[in-house]
Amino acid sequence: MDPEIGAILINITQALTAIGVIAAAWNSWSSRQSSNANSEKLDAMDIRLIEAAVAAGVAAERARVAAINTDIIVAKADEVKAQIAEVREAAVAVNAEVIDRIKNGERKD
Repeated sequence: MDPEIGAILINITQALTAIGVIAAAWNSWSSRQSSNANSEKLDAMDIRLIEAAVAAGVAAERARVAAINTDIIVAKADEVKAQIAEVREAAVAVNAEVIDRIKNGERKD
């Protein structure tokens, strides 16, 4: 083989090797950039998931408190309803007594 052709082939081989190294470095850098971007996206997603979980927990606690308050309100309403029924019964009894007195001609001054 001609020495000049051998030198040219060696230069071409070295050039291709250098191009391969540069391409590998570029690929590594590009992957790292993509990995960093993906990592940032995952971090942002983690933060959003944590915020959503906290919001869900707060909403659940508010719902629990609202349920307790509703139970208290219903119990109080039942008490008031019973008191109103007692007052109605008393009013009916008083009205009946007044009607009887009027019918019997009695008058209470």
